[in-house]
Amino acid sequence: MRVDLAECIVLHRRPWRETSLIVEVLARDYGRVALVAKGARRPKSRWSGLLEPLGRVSLSWQGRGEMQTLIDVQPDVYRRLTDNRLMAGWYAAELTLRLCARGDPNPMLFHSLAGLLDVLNAGAPAVVALRFFERDLLAALGYGLDFQTAADTGRPVIAGQRYKLVANVGFETTNADAPGTVDGRVLLGLCRGRFAQAEDARAARDLLRQALAPLLGDRELKSVVTLRAMRRLGQRTTKPRPSADESSQKV
Repeated sequence: MRVDLAECIVLHRRPWRETSLIVEVLARDYGRVALVAKGARRPKSRWSGLLEPLGRVSLSWQGRGEMQTLIDVQPDVYRRLTDNRLMAGWYAAELTLRLCARGDPNPMLFHSLAGLLDVLNAGAPAVVALRFFERDLLAALGYGLDFQTAADTGRPVIAGQRYKLVANVGFETTNADAPGTVDGRVLLGLCRGRFAQAEDARAARDLLRQALAPLLGDRELKSVVTLRAMRRLGQRTTKPRPSADESSQKV
């Protein structure tokens, strides 16, 4: 089997043997593919700098089985993501890597991930952009949620009414303003692709985290663990230093 210049997004890469890489990509027409990039770690490799995570490239490969051999790389889109937007890209790539089976074409997911990286590169807030990617990821995997209709009544979702997500059922109406419930305004925002209020994005984050949890299992995403550690470090480094008088009182 040989594939020529397929559109791909690099999800992850890791060293293999002394001079090579194993590169996991999401290909528009082929799904998730694992490729061996022979000699890619050599100082003078012709692929140096072209197989960076989150990069969009055109790749050619050949071989049999789950692991193919990379034979050509053509650069496509280079993005300069930093800080929270870079972490958001890594998170989306790791979600894709964890939840998508190899060799299962999913053009909808490819375009959703590409769109996420494009809007992050353009400066969109990560906390907002990620919510619509998570929404699309669930739909692409066959776990899409109906954000417009209450599952228990069949009536349209309305702003101001509280709803709770019931596994394998959907959103049911509730009168309780309690953890795990969400305002209908948030559901409508997810459906329409924009949030009416800033706090709706944070509520949507908690809601989609709940929806993704059964698919991810107990093993945490490395990107989430890393981000949590970075935030703790940032909190420690930004704490005001005690004055001389305060320091003298400490043992």
